[in-house]
Amino acid sequence: MKTIRIEGFLIAKSPIFHGGDEKTGSETMLRRMKFFVGDKIIEIPYISGNAIRGYLRRLVMQDLLERVGYEIKNLKFYHALFSGGVLETVEEKAGTLDLELRKQIRDLLIPVSVFGFAYKNQVLEGKLVVGHALPICRELNDYLPEQTDKSIYEFLDWEFATRHEDIKTEKKEKEPKVQMIYRYEVFIPGTKFYHHFVLMDTTEIEDSFFVHMLNLWNTRNFVGGRSSTGLGEVELRYNIDNLPSAKIYLDFIQNNKDKIVALLRRLDEGK
Repeated sequence: MKTIRIEGFLIAKSPIFHGGDEKTGSETMLRRMKFFVGDKIIEIPYISGNAIRGYLRRLVMQDLLERVGYEIKNLKFYHALFSGGVLETVEEKAGTLDLELRKQIRDLLIPVSVFGFAYKNQVLEGKLVVGHALPICRELNDYLPEQTDKSIYEFLDWEFATRHEDIKTEKKEKEPKVQMIYRYEVFIPGTKFYHHFVLMDTTEIEDSFFVHMLNLWNTRNFVGGRSSTGLGEVELRYNIDNLPSAKIYLDFIQNNKDKIVALLRRLDEGK
């Protein structure tokens, strides 16, 4: 079995916000994960692999559609491509897995083959594992390949914003509108994260696609939320010296454009 592990680092170029479920009044904390450190359990903020994977999936699917000039019409198929989709219950006669269709998807829709998806009764397992991005800090020295004497708390800060009241709220004449100041926790610029991917049983074209994916990420180099307000910009540093050029994947798309469009149309029409 073929397994490729790609390790690297993300460097925050602007504050990064990746909110968790915990909110305290007007404050939103960073997402946290528990680690056993020394003789106690501590919570460390991090960036989830699922968030990174979702962002990259949207990038590569949009890129594929633009390169072949196809626009999705079926909402369920759109969600299958861009968010992974859900497995549906279908009629018994139509419930048999179409092995030939699965092979065509693997062979022609390379981003789908790597990320996987579920559409109607077809489930295609992905070949890409996306790890969590863990901040390099003193508390995680036993878990990460790079050590530091700086505590995680030195890399955290708060950003402030204003929330306006709902414009539909009825107010008495001349009564002032309410504005609420709230804040959210962020990683500061300069925070360094260890991160990794794993490719499992991939072909040369799929490895080339992975390199193209990183190139796309470099052009839109964000993670987390609130990127429209200047947050989440990162510098990518991955070792991909042993992977093939992205040109192999791009040439494949160009040479098989008609076949790819035909397959997309077939799936889009539910055939």
